[in-house]
Amino acid sequence: MNKFSLLVLFLLSFSLSALAQRGSIKGMVVDSVTKAPIEHATIAIVNAKDTSLVAYTLSQKDGTFKLTALPVDISNRVVISIMRYATYRKMLKLKPNVMTDLGQIALSAKSLQEVVIKGERTPIAVKKDTIEFNAEAFKTRPNAVVEDLLRLLPGVQVNYDGTILVNGKKVNRLLIDGKRFFGNDPKVATKNLDADMLDKIQVYDDREDDPDHKLADKDVGKVINLKMKSKIKKSTLGKIYGGLGTRDRHQIGGILSNFRDTLQVSLIGLSNNLNSTGFSQDELYTMGGFNRSQTGQYYDGTFGGQNWGGGIQSITSGGVNVNNDYGEKLRMNFTYFYTGTNTVNTNKGETEQTTDQTVIDSKYQGNNKNTNRKQAISATIEWKPDTNMRIVYTPSVNFQNSPSNYLYTGSSANLQGPISSSNVSQSGSSSGENFSHNFMFYHKLGHKGKSITINQSITLSNDNPYSYSLQDVRSYVSSVPTQLLDRYDGERTLNNTFGMSINYYHPFTKKIIVELNTNSRYLVVGSNASVFGKDNATGQYSLFNDTLSKRLVRHWFLQNIKPVFTYKFKDDINVKFGLDFEIQNITNYFNIDTVSNINKKYYFLFPSLEVNIKGFSTSYSEYYEVPSIDNLVPITRIYSAFYRVTGNPDLIPSRKHDFRINYYKYNNDKQLNYNVYGGMTLTQNAMISKTTIDAVGVQTTNYVNRDNGISSYFGGSFGKQFKARQKWQIGLSNNFNGGIYKSAFFLNADEGLQYNYNFSTTQNVNFNYGSILSFNTNYRFDISSTQYKEVKYAAVNTLTHTVGSDISLRWPAHFIFDAKYNYNYRPQIGPGFQRSSNIVDLAATWLTFNKDRGQFKLSVYDLFDQNITIYRYAGQNSVSTSEQQILKRYFMLTFQYKITSYKSK
Repeated sequence: MNKFSLLVLFLLSFSLSALAQRGSIKGMVVDSVTKAPIEHATIAIVNAKDTSLVAYTLSQKDGTFKLTALPVDISNRVVISIMRYATYRKMLKLKPNVMTDLGQIALSAKSLQEVVIKGERTPIAVKKDTIEFNAEAFKTRPNAVVEDLLRLLPGVQVNYDGTILVNGKKVNRLLIDGKRFFGNDPKVATKNLDADMLDKIQVYDDREDDPDHKLADKDVGKVINLKMKSKIKKSTLGKIYGGLGTRDRHQIGGILSNFRDTLQVSLIGLSNNLNSTGFSQDELYTMGGFNRSQTGQYYDGTFGGQNWGGGIQSITSGGVNVNNDYGEKLRMNFTYFYTGTNTVNTNKGETEQTTDQTVIDSKYQGNNKNTNRKQAISATIEWKPDTNMRIVYTPSVNFQNSPSNYLYTGSSANLQGPISSSNVSQSGSSSGENFSHNFMFYHKLGHKGKSITINQSITLSNDNPYSYSLQDVRSYVSSVPTQLLDRYDGERTLNNTFGMSINYYHPFTKKIIVELNTNSRYLVVGSNASVFGKDNATGQYSLFNDTLSKRLVRHWFLQNIKPVFTYKFKDDINVKFGLDFEIQNITNYFNIDTVSNINKKYYFLFPSLEVNIKGFSTSYSEYYEVPSIDNLVPITRIYSAFYRVTGNPDLIPSRKHDFRINYYKYNNDKQLNYNVYGGMTLTQNAMISKTTIDAVGVQTTNYVNRDNGISSYFGGSFGKQFKARQKWQIGLSNNFNGGIYKSAFFLNADEGLQYNYNFSTTQNVNFNYGSILSFNTNYRFDISSTQYKEVKYAAVNTLTHTVGSDISLRWPAHFIFDAKYNYNYRPQIGPGFQRSSNIVDLAATWLTFNKDRGQFKLSVYDLFDQNITIYRYAGQNSVSTSEQQILKRYFMLTFQYKITSYKSK
């Protein structure tokens, strides 16, 4: 890390010294008639030879501007432009270390007869709420893709994972000539389209799902529209790859998209044992448009490879995606995807529980093998018959089967000696189906801004898991018997939801707006479990266990009516007040002869308030959470001699009071953005567990309501870009976030309050020199603390230090060298667990064939073989540490070939 830091300091020093012998300009932009200053005029310095952008800025409120460190060894031209005014152009002769004063520059109103200078266009233009960049003004390396070009644009930030920010806001969608040709994920085009195909890049607010502008500007993401030099009518994009490595690592795959007019057909297939989709996360949608159906297959695991829980995963996946636009009114999508994963996970952990009687130390080791087979089918149909109406229908269906095997060994001891040891063997499977659809209808009523939006949704989900488990629990204390439990557990769960919402929007005046929201939901939630013990005499699982078996069904109907009143003092200053009247009818069926069903009807009135003042907003709202049906069952379930749980039918709903605050600001002139946010939820009658643990570790749990629940969060970010010159680019950012959580707890005779604090801060420095060198470094500090009040329990603190750096060098020609370093240190991790790790990844890539379409890549992952995943958690006077097995060192040689064929009309 120190060597990388010295390197970047050297480069920065070199760049600053190189800029010392440069010229500067200043001036003031005014209206030629009124002499009033003009704000936000674009002042661009371009190379007179090739019209590439050298530097730029925007005029201030008083019309003034200043640009420094301009080259003096080339012919420069200043271009000043703003909407509704004629463009100003002038040749510059800059002298070293001299500030050239252009004086007062008067812009005249644009004439319809304005002469256009051919061969030169304004590099940057601001048109109302749209920023437009001329692609030719930003020079990129040969064979550069759209992402390389976006990195050069002012106010645009491309993160390591491929996500894009504009002025600190996330880009939600990327369009081509105004069409959703590649779906909703921007990375589809940015990783694959060649930059030299673009004519202009437009950036504007994403108001597609907010046509009435209900959201404040700070809550609205961005859209990037790529205007092509000639519209794509026939094209083929794709890549194929394969690789072999040590430790039997392998990968193979390919992705191909074919375009014909408005039709796109994409195929993807892959197989590997690298805990990966085969395409890195930032390339997953590359050329495929697989999120166009808007059903989120990747995020719910359809593509696999998200193995956040640890382990080593092998994946085989494949699918097809079809997009078609029928003119400008009808758009359709179809996606089918199959994913098969095999995961092997070895883990270990330790928990130290302190009670008023003793200290119990529990250790375990486990090995889990899980196979998952999933098929997902989804579609989107969108119809816009005119500018006043939009209809979207999105159905999806999933099928899943997951066999698994699990082996577990554990032991526990107290201050007097051993308590128990256990060996558990479990095998089983789970299969399920899920169907959902959503229908959305939007219609603008008349010309006064009135509108109606109707949403109707259905979700039908069921799962059928079963398992055979053998638990050998050896007890070393006289009060608890040794047990050999051999059980079969068959279960069927369902979760069905039917919902409809209607929103009526009515602006009575420019300042007064009334909304009426209605929302109805009907839910059926059920769990039917049949548990049988093994009859040793017959060898059959025929001994019915009535305490662990259950047949629970909940019918739940909710109805909301919420009027909202908005008063606009100005366009960016408003107050919203609402009253949410909610009715809940809940019937809980326990299907137990000795237990009565529970029927409840609730009437709630929730006030809400929201205040928006330019970039600042604050809000208050309320809602209720009802206890789950499992927690209401008034019986004791005995899972083993050491663990049992009792439900409480007297639990009542928890009332939540939610406060939020946010401030966002972007300074376009200084390329500076900062954001501060926070929130707090106060809970009345929170449901908490009441736990009793005796001297030998026998644990009994039930549930009660208690107040004093608090959940809060806060955070902020600061970012600064130095992008006035294309060659040298520097980005600085700082992020911090944290939370404070308070809850009541019971442990034996003790009743107290538990406070959990966490705080994290990250500093990042990004550096780029042209298309040759990129360097990023970051430091992150995390601290969590668990503290107690009203009881004499010791506080527990956990710190984590993380330092990371990555460097990429594209030199000499046709070669790329990548290095990544990550250091983690956890000083509080106890004996038997790894406190620190040094993770080094290296790669050398040789680009070959025509236009560098082929590449050979030799890489090493985790060079020092130290990769590890450790978790540490404290609560209820206990401390737990766990360690997960994850993928470690391997070397790999990979070949990839990129398929790119474009033909214009």
